[in-house]
Formats: sequence, C-alpha cells, structure tokens
Amino acid sequence: MKSSIVEKLLHLLTLVSESKKPRTFSELVADSGFHKSTLHRLLALGLEYKVLQHDEKSKTYLLGPKLFDLVKNAYQGYDIQIMALDEMMRLHKLVRQNVTIGVPVGSDTVYLRILEAPHSIGPIPQPGMREPFHCSASGKALMAFRPDSAIKSKLDGHHFEKYTANTITSPSKYMKVLDEVRRTGYAVNDREEYDHFVGVSAPIFNYLSEPIAVLNIWSLHQRCPLEELRTWADELMASTAQVTRLIGGEAPVLEDLVNH
Repeated sequence: MKSSIVEKLLHLLTLVSESKKPRTFSELVADSGFHKSTLHRLLALGLEYKVLQHDEKSKTYLLGPKLFDLVKNAYQGYDIQIMALDEMMRLHKLVRQNVTIGVPVGSDTVYLRILEAPHSIGPIPQPGMREPFHCSASGKALMAFRPDSAIKSKLDGHHFEKYTANTITSPSKYMKVLDEVRRTGYAVNDREEYDHFVGVSAPIFNYLSEPIAVLNIWSLHQRCPLEELRTWADELMASTAQVTRLIGGEAPVLEDLVNH
C-alpha cells in the first residue's frame, strides 16, 4: 500500500522536529528516503500551510509557526484538573486514601483539588493550600525532573525551614533525595511537614518534558504508614503517565537533565 501524502508529510515533520540542527534539502533527501521530486512537493506543502519554514541564509528547513500555534492553543484549551480527574477517581477508589492534584507556584506546590478518603481523619487541607518544595512529596516530585542547573538555582538561598524532626534541612541531602526520586519515578513525604502526614507523589509532564503538575496520595501515618502507601506507587505512576499522554506530554530523558 502506498503511503498517503499525509503520512509522508508527518514523516517529514517528525524528521525535522527530531533533528539536532536544521537540515538542508540534500540532508533531508538522504535522511527521509524520499525522491527529490517527492520531497519538493512535501516541502512546498509544508511551507504553504506554515508547518515548515525555510531559512534563506542557511538554506535549511525548520518547523513552522503554525505547529507552535497549534500546540499553544491545545495547552490553553485544557484544564489539568479535568484531564486528571478520571485517574484521580480511579486511584481514590483503589487506595481509599486522600488523592490530590497540585501545580508548582513559586517555591510551593498549590493543590487544586482534593478527593477525601472515605474514612474521616479530622480536618484536612483544602484546595488552595500550599506546601514548600523541600518538605513535601509533591514538591520533590516536581523538582526532581528539572535540569540540574534549574534545581541548583532554585536551592540557592532557599531557607530549609525545619517543621518536624524529619524535615530535610540540607541542600546536599535534598539533592540526594532528588536523585532517588529520579531513579524510582516518585517521591515520598515521611512526616516532614506535619508529624502525622505521609504521602507519595508522581509528576505529570508537558510536551517539553517539563513537570507541570503532580498527583499525590496521602494519609495519616497512624492509619496508613508510608511503607503501605509505597505499595501504590506503581498505580500512581500509571495514572500520571496516562494524564501525561492525554495532554500530549512526554517524560524527560534523565541524561538530558544532568549538568544542564
């Protein structure tokens, strides 16, 4: 079966987007496997609809402004709470603990929605509550998957306020914890802000592989110890991976984060 023009154009766009540098016509011929006449038609079509652009000075081809407009409009059009709600409800039914979604705001995580555990644990935090990044599972999950340079910049001058005996107060120890988060894919809070709360968190990524939100399962230590919460980590990461896919995101390559 012959490939359609749409399939060929998508193949070309993928090739251009994955290139480390803009490609010339000759390079695109060699890399795409298309005949020169076919590539001419595809490039003309891409330029016409502005999904490609041509740099006259370097004689190379790049992604066009229309593609970036489409991505921007798609991201402006969704509410992360709505996109994540099905997975939050799935987790809530499965683990029967509190499930939250939060987003980074400055040095804090701000929680947008909370699905309460079916059993009462007394007063619980409400939507809009904030937690510092150094003493919350959510903060660690959002911080760990940033480039090393961005993390170090964030830590520079940060006051590691001590809330409990378990609060991390050393930048070097915090960096070691983030290394563990990168290795496992999720973060934990072992009574680091409050003496009685424990939690596990995993990040949601956008199309730039940036952590833009976090799902969190948390409970009273007395009701559900951290080690029990950890048993749900795979389900939690399955949920964040699904939300990441729904918004067209992708997890970062860990090697790309180091020393950048």
